[in-house]
Amino acid sequence: MKVTGQSPFVFVYRDDLRTLPDKAVDCEVNLHGGFAVDNEPGGGIYYGMPGCGIIRISDDLMSQEIIELPNGLNSVNFHGTKICTFDNKQRLVLPANNDEKVILLTLEGEIDFVLSRPEFQEYKDESVPFKPTDTAIVDNHIYVADGYGSNYITKANLTTQEWISIFAGKTENPQMPGLFGTAHGLNPSPDGKHLSITDRPHSRLEHFTFEGEFKESYLIPDGSKPCGIDFIEWQGRSLGLIGSLDDPNEEKPAPIYILDGKSYEVLSTIRPKEDLGIELADHIHNTVWYKYRNKLYLICQAWNPGYYFVLELV
Repeated sequence: MKVTGQSPFVFVYRDDLRTLPDKAVDCEVNLHGGFAVDNEPGGGIYYGMPGCGIIRISDDLMSQEIIELPNGLNSVNFHGTKICTFDNKQRLVLPANNDEKVILLTLEGEIDFVLSRPEFQEYKDESVPFKPTDTAIVDNHIYVADGYGSNYITKANLTTQEWISIFAGKTENPQMPGLFGTAHGLNPSPDGKHLSITDRPHSRLEHFTFEGEFKESYLIPDGSKPCGIDFIEWQGRSLGLIGSLDDPNEEKPAPIYILDGKSYEVLSTIRPKEDLGIELADHIHNTVWYKYRNKLYLICQAWNPGYYFVLELV
């Protein structure tokens, strides 16, 4: 049996859980987004795929179904996927990086509302790009990372659907704190006090308060280009998870890093292509933790070409 990673975080490839619908297999090459785990009983996992709309993975990972979307949205690339509850209803939160908007859908695929280009002075000039790559939801607020655009982080109220504040921005200097080369992904940190935001070209995570004050940077192996950050509580410990676009060694396929959720020390390096033989896993775009019946999984996607795969903790 092929395994990858360092004890106690050693994983195997579950090729039997590659359960994409036939239509999705033809579209998979364009897969370029992220996963949202619904923690409600029987909730499953959601992700977007251009050409298919939204796909829901069953909670046991054994099947997937396509959720058709209205108004031509099936062709839109949803670069991230998050799930949240406000006003006592669950929604999918989908940043459309090529369309200057964040779309909120019901779990059935109906449009609830759309957040358009942020209404701040920084975006008044139409030549300033807005290409959102990910979101984080904290209480009744949404934070949007403009990772492929101007690299601001913007905040909006989900109830009023109004923009509230803006912070950060772009830098080419890897030594400059509080700014981003590419603010690619974000999530609330395990301590519940900060946003943890990946700065992809600078191989770091930057922490901000929910009010937008920069607090601290955490470095990961230089050159690994972190695409996103996900967290979990597992056996009494906070753990982080990063899918990397590259490896520090340019001749190697990209790894997945498991981190300590407090110190951000690398605890295990997962190598899907080298160790497990997953041929299309050259670049990891997104991976999230998933718990099901006392088992722990990594739900993963490679990018360019897109490829979906699942790893299970030994």
